[in-house]
Amino acid sequence: MFKAGGSVPEPTGQKETSKTSLEEIVNRILASRSDINRKKIMEIVEEKKRNAGDFLTDETAARIVASELGVKVVKKSFRLKIKIQDLVSGLNDVTITGQVRAVYPPRTFTRRDWTEGKLANIVVSDESGSLRVVLWDHKVELVEKLKLQQDQRIRISHGYVREGRNGKPELHLGDRGSIKVVKEPEK
Repeated sequence: MFKAGGSVPEPTGQKETSKTSLEEIVNRILASRSDINRKKIMEIVEEKKRNAGDFLTDETAARIVASELGVKVVKKSFRLKIKIQDLVSGLNDVTITGQVRAVYPPRTFTRRDWTEGKLANIVVSDESGSLRVVLWDHKVELVEKLKLQQDQRIRISHGYVREGRNGKPELHLGDRGSIKVVKEPEK
C-alpha cells in the first residue's frame, strides 16, 4: 500500500533500461561535443529535471539536453513481428514475413463496371499458420517479376486483411502493397 511521503517501487528491470538509455545518450553527446564533459552534462540533465518539477525521467531530460546541444539521438525503433495467427479481418497496413507454400497462376476477370481486372493467389505460412494472399491488378506482375516460387521467404508490406470465402482471414495486396524476397530468416 502506498503511504503519503513514501515512494512507489519501480518495476523490475526498468531502472537498468533507463540507465542504459541515459548512458547511451550521454555517450552520444560526448562523442559529438568535445567542449563538454560528462559531469557538466549530468548537471544540465539534473537541472532540466528540477525545472520540470521532477516530472522528467533521466532519459527524457538527457534527450532534451542533447537536442539543445545539437546532438541527434535516434530512438531505437520498436518493431512488432506480426504472425499469421494474429491477423483479423479489418486490419490495414499489415506487414508479415513468411515462406511461400504455393503460387497459383494469374487470372483475369470482368468487374461489375465491365472493366478487366487481374488477380493472383499465393499461400504463405509462418510458424503460426498459413494464409492466402491475394494480389490485385498490377500487383499480379510481382509473381513473375520476383519469380515467386515455393519455399522462398518473402516480406509482404502494406496489405489489408479481409475475410475470405472460407471465413478465414486473407491478406490482400492493392496499390500501396509490396512484396520483397528476404534472403535470410528473421530472428
